Amino acid sequence: MLLSLYEELLGIVEKKPGPESPETASVLNGLAGIYRYMGNYDEALKLFSRALKIRENLPDQPRPETGNTLGELGILYTLMDRRKEALSFYTRALEIQKKFLSPKNLGAVRTLNRTAFFYKGLEKPEKAEECFRLALKLLEQLQDQESDNRVVMGYRAGTLNNLGVLLSEMGKLDEAEDRYGQALELQEKVYGPEHPQVAQTLNNLALLYFQTTRYEKAMILYTRSLEIMEKFGKIEHTGFATTLNNLAGVYVQKSRYEKALELYTRALEIRERVLGPDDPDVAKTLNNMGELYRILGQHKKALPLYTRALKIYETTLGPIHPDVGTTLNNLAGLHESMGEYETAINLYEKALDIIEKEYGPDHPYFKITRNNLIGLYEKMERSWRK
Repeated sequence: MLLSLYEELLGIVEKKPGPESPETASVLNGLAGIYRYMGNYDEALKLFSRALKIRENLPDQPRPETGNTLGELGILYTLMDRRKEALSFYTRALEIQKKFLSPKNLGAVRTLNRTAFFYKGLEKPEKAEECFRLALKLLEQLQDQESDNRVVMGYRAGTLNNLGVLLSEMGKLDEAEDRYGQALELQEKVYGPEHPQVAQTLNNLALLYFQTTRYEKAMILYTRSLEIMEKFGKIEHTGFATTLNNLAGVYVQKSRYEKALELYTRALEIRERVLGPDDPDVAKTLNNMGELYRILGQHKKALPLYTRALKIYETTLGPIHPDVGTTLNNLAGLHESMGEYETAINLYEKALDIIEKEYGPDHPYFKITRNNLIGLYEKMERSWRK
């Protein structure tokens, strides 16, 4: 419906005020965004390019609208995996948008955040960090001008949250925790304490607490996040399922296995309904449930869960994906617990081969799996001596 509306509108503005008018460029930009969302990148590229040409030929250059279209093309080229062109368009967009930076024109901040995610995708976290920090610097300057501007505060909170995630992934956990705290303070001020944006940051901070073994704090934040999402009717949502899955992991660490199983089951049911039965996220929960049953010594319940997770990963991600290696390691551990040592050795060796190819021999995943295999050989040697 939106597509047909924009196409009809394009026909109108091309006649009057004309095909080279700012109004036509604006409609072309919107229509291109719809095609991009639909996955029709070639058509989106034609429309964005036409909008850009119109805007670049308008008087009084540079104009903020030109920067915005350049930024949209940066997103499109990223989706098309044309990275060199994407970076070029982001750079050109930023040069223009910085000239018009104001509380009412935050194009430069959006482009810096997008460029940061672009660098994350290239596995260049230091470059991404630079972009997030520059975006924060610009936002702090704007907040000095208008201290109570809610839009600026909202963007600053979002950028703080993004930087927190990156720092956490880089192992800079102390600063990540500080950034999440700053983001929460701003979000609660702008949106109130019960808002989906607040829930997202609570989730991120809870994960950090989980990674640093502060399980009680993680449990409190995950629970609060779930309550917020329930209030907004987001229970049939992948984010809700992920939080259930993560909270279940906290309960496992606290040895509250019955509660963990209840949450894993809910997460699995939601993921199967929303994503379908063969999605990799479904496999993640199957893996976690399999591990829980293994801990409980219920091997017959764990085996079909691991086996199904492995099949999903192999089908959707390919036979040499790291998640396949991790699941093979888990499945090997199960067979070891069942006394099926030859099967376990075979699975450990397959897992090692996959993990080494992806991460190398110095990665923690490789060392864990190798130690599991060595431990099994030592166990078998001790049993032979008896």
